Amino acid sequence: MSQIAFYWGPLTAIHNITIALWIGSIFYYVFGLQSCLSLLDPTQKNSLQLQALRKLFQFNWINGIIVFVTQGVLIFHNDFELSNIAWSAGAALVIIIIMLILQFYVFTTSYSKARRALRPKPEVFRKINTPLKLIVFLGILNLVLLVF
Repeated sequence: MSQIAFYWGPLTAIHNITIALWIGSIFYYVFGLQSCLSLLDPTQKNSLQLQALRKLFQFNWINGIIVFVTQGVLIFHNDFELSNIAWSAGAALVIIIIMLILQFYVFTTSYSKARRALRPKPEVFRKINTPLKLIVFLGILNLVLLVF
């Protein structure tokens, strides 16, 4: 058991860092970048938003999968018995699944529509930003659940 216990610390660190990067990158896009875009004309603004979203989704698919896998593995750290799973670990996994579903929804609907449009309208980007704000909130809630 002491050999197996060695891996939980680094695995927890990888999980925490990855979820912080996932939430932080979305937080930066939604709250930081959006406030700076008012200085640009509409064509530059759309182009910059689409480029930023492309990089954001590329980065966050990797982060989301790593967070999901590490959370799933961390659930079973109590002697690999399902009866010992803490409610907070199960709730954290459910929140991660909801976050991944929201990200997939944004990627397949609003982002795809904006990417295909010649001149995307500002409403499309608002439809992208609203679920991303929810992902940030759920991610912070997930980090709080990791404390319990």
